[in-house]
Amino acid sequence: MTAEELLKRYSAGERDFAGVDLSGAVLTGINLDRADLSRVNFTGADLSGYYGRSLSLKFIKTPQMCMFPGKYSSNELGQPGGAYSCIRYAVLRNANFRDANVSYINFDYSDLSFANFSWADCRGSCFDDACLLDVNFTDADLVCISFEAADVEGTILENAEWI
Repeated sequence: MTAEELLKRYSAGERDFAGVDLSGAVLTGINLDRADLSRVNFTGADLSGYYGRSLSLKFIKTPQMCMFPGKYSSNELGQPGGAYSCIRYAVLRNANFRDANVSYINFDYSDLSFANFSWADCRGSCFDDACLLDVNFTDADLVCISFEAADVEGTILENAEWI
């Protein structure tokens, strides 16, 4: 499935994309709220939010960004219309995000059980209230992320970079 086909089908109301291969896809600024993305292969894909285009020392993640994703302008950072990508309330069991850019994504309330984020750029993402059972974050960039009230039992953080 191509990124364009996924977006077209999602816009038409389809939410079941279990098992599709989106490796290498560019889906920046995506909204896939409430989609079933179980077993989807996102290896090397770019799903980052617009904040991920350029980092700035002026950027400070606030709790409000996680509460109201996609509604923040980054004009003060020199970029028009910055926002998080949104994949909230989604099912992402066994999804593969190896080497993917998933920075500045709101995964709140999603089921990411057994997902693979090894070597992924997760910087600035929100995993609040998410199910992260046995998720693999080996060698992932987890700088400035939020796991507030997430279930992280069995989560692997080997060599992950985080603050």
